[in-house]
Amino acid sequence: MRVANVAGIDLIVSYWFIAMILFFSLAGMMVKVLLVFSAVLWHELAHAGAAIALGFSVREVELLPFGGVARIEGLGAASSKSEMIIAAAGPAASMVLAAIVYGSMFYFNLWTEIWDFFYKANIMLAIFNMIPGLPLDGGRIFRAWLALYMDYGKATAVAAGVSKCVSISLVCIVIFQYVQGSTINISFLVAAIFLYTTAKSELKVAGFRTLRIMAQKKTLLRSRGMMPTIHLTVMKGVLLKDIVRLFRPDQYYVMLVVNDDCRVCGTLTETEVWEGLPKNGLHASIGELIDS
Repeated sequence: MRVANVAGIDLIVSYWFIAMILFFSLAGMMVKVLLVFSAVLWHELAHAGAAIALGFSVREVELLPFGGVARIEGLGAASSKSEMIIAAAGPAASMVLAAIVYGSMFYFNLWTEIWDFFYKANIMLAIFNMIPGLPLDGGRIFRAWLALYMDYGKATAVAAGVSKCVSISLVCIVIFQYVQGSTINISFLVAAIFLYTTAKSELKVAGFRTLRIMAQKKTLLRSRGMMPTIHLTVMKGVLLKDIVRLFRPDQYYVMLVVNDDCRVCGTLTETEVWEGLPKNGLHASIGELIDS
């Protein structure tokens, strides 16, 4: 349900969120729930603000029962550095808000339970989101950092593997606490299921997103006018699938193709390789692309 528009960004509140507010209101916890979700809203608006500062457009921010999400146009094709900045903005904003709340408590003597709860909620929000598991902010930063050194699909696989390890660790903690004290930590259990299932979803869309990033590079080069470039010397018989695996999102590639005598047969740009793939296929050699 759309409830407001902030600087052109629609604020959406899910019906499940409203239902949860009503449920906690009946339990006498409405103020605390509203404080938690104001912290989540601040966190998500920080993501949105960073994205706008980097030239992206933000369609909406939605509050969900277990958090929030800022829907940013073109984020799927963002460079690694842009993704890191946008992801880091949320935890940074939560820490800033926690510092402001703590400073207010200290200077204005507001040592009440509710202000202490709001301070700790922001701290926990920042810490939880910095866990290096997808789709959390820490996981996105980790994957974007890996993508500077390896292809996006492999970076996603590594980050998803970490997510599953974190998920299994949380389940182990839940089991340990149950054995020790016969109590079940529902928050850890929900977080474990959430991390495991979303990590699998990220793996499914990684290939599609890789293609979007690479397709966006041509547009990026045109808009910027220049990009850091990597030159590769490639034997004529090397397959295209082995070449595109080397491409990274933040660099443009130019290939010098040589024959068995190391004599130059031709030069190809990364764009020419991508445009030749639909016709020649991944298992064609780069020599076939030059001759076609």
